[in-house]
Amino acid sequence: MDCLKCLCCCKPSPIPQGPRLRIVLIGKTGVGKSAVGNSILCRKVFESSPSANSVTEHCKKAMVYDQREIYVIDTPGILDTSKSKDLIKREILRCIQVSAPGPHVFLLVIQIGRFTTEEQRSVQALQELFGEEASKYMIVVFTHGDALNGQKIEDYVKEGHAELRRVIQSCGSRYVVFDNTNMKNRVQVGRLIEKVDEMVAANGGECFTQEMFKEAEEKIQQQRVERAVAELLEYQFSFLGILDNRVALFQQVLIEGIHEEFALDNDAY
Repeated sequence: MDCLKCLCCCKPSPIPQGPRLRIVLIGKTGVGKSAVGNSILCRKVFESSPSANSVTEHCKKAMVYDQREIYVIDTPGILDTSKSKDLIKREILRCIQVSAPGPHVFLLVIQIGRFTTEEQRSVQALQELFGEEASKYMIVVFTHGDALNGQKIEDYVKEGHAELRRVIQSCGSRYVVFDNTNMKNRVQVGRLIEKVDEMVAANGGECFTQEMFKEAEEKIQQQRVERAVAELLEYQFSFLGILDNRVALFQQVLIEGIHEEFALDNDAY
């Protein structure tokens, strides 16, 4: 069953109290995206592997009650250029459906010491998919924080790739670092949720939404079924043609970045 729900019983919890949150995880395969989700949930719900082979085959959703109601939506590696257009479209549609009426934050997950061309183009590509406003709801999460070996994350960013700083700036200069070796470290989760709350407040206290998310929510309400059931139903959305075009643009941005890098490498010879 794709839609998974759980209760977390890790205590004590530094997670600040507040309203319901919907968190969408986005990143390449093998960067620790699912591990971040498990850390937030404080238990293993999403399959996680450091390999380049994706173990997240479908968009999955889990819930945790830990001072507040938090939903975590894990997506397959949609930033992987090896994914087919049909697969990306299907999983983006699933993501829209399970996160309706809209996510409060997109967590763009990047591994310390690994910054690919697709990740350099990630914010631009996601804006093609969801619209320019989406970047106002993004936070960069660095994984494998233990690889910093005592270096401050601020220094890592400052001394790192210029394109990495550009991506972070596109996300409102919002970023945190996670050490996924300790899934029960609630301090780092608490810091993340605090940053999410600050961002949501800056966005007027509202979740991210646009026409696709609005229609998904309307379909659920019209059917008058429980949300858990509605998330598993197949709806006929009017925006499927638009989504098809947006997925094509999304993939084009990622692939063009790789072509540019390849051309630069050839010019060097």
